[in-house]
Amino acid sequence: MARITGKNTEAGIIREEDFSVIMSQAFATYGLSVVTDRALPDARDGLKPVQRRILAGMREAGFRSSRPTVKSAEVVGLILGNYHPHGDASVYDAAVRLAQPFTLRYPLIEGQGNMGSEDGDAPAAYRYTEMRLSPLAEALMEDMERETVPLHPTYKQDPRVLEPDYLPGRIPPVVNPSSGIAVGLSTNIPPHNLTEVLRACIALLDRPTMSVEQLMTYIQGPDFCQGGRIMGIEGIKDYLTTGKGRISVRAEVRLEETPRSRLLIVTQLPPIGRDKLKASIVKAINGRKLEGLMPDLRDESDTEKGTRIVLELRKDADAAQALSQLFSETDLQVSLSFQMVYLFGEPMQAARQPKQVGMIELLNYWNAHQVDVLTRRAQFDLRKAQERLHIVEGLIVGAANAERIVKIFQQAQDRAEARKKIEVTYKLTPIQSDVIASMTLAQVTRLDASKYAREKEELLARIAELERLLGDRKELIALLKKEMQQLIKQFGDERRTIIEVEGQAHAAVTEVASLHELEPLVIAFTRNGALKTLPADTFTPRGKNGDTVYTPVRGDEQLRQVVAATSQDYVLCVSSTGRVFQVAAHRIPQGTRSAKGQPVRKLLELATGEEVVTVLPIEAYAEDCYLVTFSKLGKVKKSPLSEYRTADLDGLQDMKLAEGDAIVTALISRGQGEYFVTTDNAQTLRFGDDGLRAQGRVGQGVAAIALGPGAKVVSAAYLEAEEQNTMSDPLNLFVVTEDGLGKKVPLSQYPQKGRATAGVITTELVGKDRVLLAMIVHEHDHLLLTWNGEGNGGEQVTAVKASELKMFMRARKGVPLVDGRMVGVVKLGV
Repeated sequence: MARITGKNTEAGIIREEDFSVIMSQAFATYGLSVVTDRALPDARDGLKPVQRRILAGMREAGFRSSRPTVKSAEVVGLILGNYHPHGDASVYDAAVRLAQPFTLRYPLIEGQGNMGSEDGDAPAAYRYTEMRLSPLAEALMEDMERETVPLHPTYKQDPRVLEPDYLPGRIPPVVNPSSGIAVGLSTNIPPHNLTEVLRACIALLDRPTMSVEQLMTYIQGPDFCQGGRIMGIEGIKDYLTTGKGRISVRAEVRLEETPRSRLLIVTQLPPIGRDKLKASIVKAINGRKLEGLMPDLRDESDTEKGTRIVLELRKDADAAQALSQLFSETDLQVSLSFQMVYLFGEPMQAARQPKQVGMIELLNYWNAHQVDVLTRRAQFDLRKAQERLHIVEGLIVGAANAERIVKIFQQAQDRAEARKKIEVTYKLTPIQSDVIASMTLAQVTRLDASKYAREKEELLARIAELERLLGDRKELIALLKKEMQQLIKQFGDERRTIIEVEGQAHAAVTEVASLHELEPLVIAFTRNGALKTLPADTFTPRGKNGDTVYTPVRGDEQLRQVVAATSQDYVLCVSSTGRVFQVAAHRIPQGTRSAKGQPVRKLLELATGEEVVTVLPIEAYAEDCYLVTFSKLGKVKKSPLSEYRTADLDGLQDMKLAEGDAIVTALISRGQGEYFVTTDNAQTLRFGDDGLRAQGRVGQGVAAIALGPGAKVVSAAYLEAEEQNTMSDPLNLFVVTEDGLGKKVPLSQYPQKGRATAGVITTELVGKDRVLLAMIVHEHDHLLLTWNGEGNGGEQVTAVKASELKMFMRARKGVPLVDGRMVGVVKLGV
């Protein structure tokens, strides 16, 4: 039992107490302080005291999002001097966490400089970094100056320095994570998507007793900063119901296959630092627990592309089995326990009651807080409007009697006497008379009665609106919903974390998804040597009732080649010097029809003077496919496509060229078709695949066509064996010259001859005109003709349908297609 005694001495009364009593009382005080003033967030704003003091202090000092950032040292000094009676490290660490996008789902401070990283790097000292409030933090504190929250003096004991007990909190308290350990209590709250939570709050205003199942139609579950994938919903349902639950979160891992290797790419993490995750993988590899992986880990993450951790699979490894081992042996899958403990309190009182709550109870409490904030804001606005109306009514009296009031001023001994006489004469209140008496004579004579009459009407309408709002709860709720919708529109974003409803934490992986989803696209290659990818339907002609038309846009005049592909294809780029490069289609930047695209020199290691002449999308390096290249001096080489599997951005040597020779074009062959080789002097040779023997990748090739004096090859086309030349869809060779003459020639006009022989005439040339190119076209194809107009100094582009082109025999000349010199022709297809 506690014993307290006292005895008198010469020095005074000495009080004796049991040490256990002192410790008990002190620990109780300490425990209460930790619970209410340090470790737990308030259910009305979701903030701990140090976070609230930082935000409120920055707002009071004017460190807004619309102003330049200030040194973090200034912020820390301000908070320490006015608000927070602790060390500078506690303030700076809390401020940095409020600025880290990988810590908070919605950062409340905009930081500049080194604010730390996902790799566990510490932030720079506060003398080097800068910060300011984020727009979301300003929304969190909106209307604080309108007496919506209680204020009290800080530890500084300066009546001019006040801090709020809580914030208006226009943002729900569960959108950002929070964790803390108090005496006998702890909290660990996951982040959630702002859009989902606000929509749930709007629904709860109408149905406050909804079930957890109904709530989950709005709030799917946690939404972590790094993304990740939650396995199953049982743990989510538990913590939404009771405030306590446990979930498993996996990283997002994709399979990237290249001709040389297979890679597992980690693109999103569970809520764990990248440094800890990498350390767990290295530990598992060193412990020989990951049999299917090469003993190497590459972190290719950056600020632009985000997380990219590369794990290379062994040649014979099963990707799904290797990923299952990673989930079971490393931190690529973690289990998280949640305990939603908040502090609760009555309106206009500090929160003192800790409580573990489910999501419905918490959001209903927050909704009630928002109703209270709106009510107090409306009461404040009403009081201010009434006060202003009272003054305006006095000013209207003053304006109507301005001359008499000026005389009162002139006859009075001082302002006090004038004020008293004005008050008595015109039956004004002390407030009204004081406003008039404080004016100069010039101001009194300029009083505008009509202006104040209009203001009075506006104030009366505003007062009626506010009184109606305060007298009708439904109207107040409607206003709250409207403001929540505005917040969604302003700050809402897409969910980052995927929830696998039927997922099981310990289930084996059966399939690893590709890093790049299979999406159709087109690759555009321009004459100035640029590449870009566009949506698959970009160049699709539009129209109704079968009458389709393609409308050119600015930038089409630069097109050299348009080919269909998918995001998972490889793209072979054949250069003029006989080298072959490879780039993944997904690595080619996306663009618009009018955009210039990415110069190939930034994608590929091209030599000086070397240029790409053809791009060829490859779905797979099939053994029965061949790369066939044609040179200007009539050479051709056919090599198995599989030999180009190891091509990369540095290029592989392919065709050896004689001096003065260059690659003109290249194409893919299945080994059973026919070739149409055309020269600039109007000769076309048709020969079969069986006459062209395949050879190794590096070689000089063989003769494709016997060239006449001064002639050169300008194009080559390939006809698949299975392509049908039917009456409903006839195939023709479209021949166009540099002077802009063109025609279609039936393929039947070209007899098949042996390779390395002379061709047959393909068109009649007039004067110094030369053949620009020849290509096989279907009747449904659409073509883009690029040409230089006479005298206008610029290139123009015209779209034509293949079905509208004139058809002539081989020996006849074509008809004018354009009014100028032809530059290029691109086939769009449908």
